[in-house]
Amino acid sequence: MHVTLFGFVLFLHILTAIVAFMMAGVVHAGLPALARARDVREMRSWAAILHRLEPLFPIAALLLLGFGAWLIHLSEGVHWGDGWLLTSVITLIVIEGIAGAKLAPKAKATVKAVDEAADGPVPDSLRQAALEPWIWYPTHVATFGFAAVVFLMAAKPAGAWAVVSVIVAALIGIGATRVQLRALTGHAEGAAVPLRAETAQ
Repeated sequence: MHVTLFGFVLFLHILTAIVAFMMAGVVHAGLPALARARDVREMRSWAAILHRLEPLFPIAALLLLGFGAWLIHLSEGVHWGDGWLLTSVITLIVIEGIAGAKLAPKAKATVKAVDEAADGPVPDSLRQAALEPWIWYPTHVATFGFAAVVFLMAAKPAGAWAVVSVIVAALIGIGATRVQLRALTGHAEGAAVPLRAETAQ
């Protein structure tokens, strides 16, 4: 069996993308679970998982960029100026920039609040922290943005269509976030009623 260097690097590139999407799947399961939790101890278990995964995403993005650059170096007829490639790189950089500037600080603050909260029913302030838009929107946009990058790598559309693909992916992420937050906000308001009743007693 003959394995080329290009084939091996491509395998690493695809493997990194698969692992990143697996981690994203856990995050997308953990965020609603965190927001729906009725007990602080239940929140802590999910907060711990999300806290451990959060610093791994920048590493995955760097690996994707690194392996991608290596593949370009090994390829013929592919240039950094190609529309689909340039759009992919810019998308990854913008996503990680927003995640580092907004998502990471908010996520760390929420995890800290969960860790410091006393055991028992979830207070309104903590539930609102779990519904922080700057955690939810960048998370969903990043996942769909990464999916758009995978599409660009596979289909290699022309420059304009590459940009359109990323915009559509971002809009889907925003829409998905709105739907989930609307549903979870209603759930949080319903959960707060018995909590207030218990406090009054």
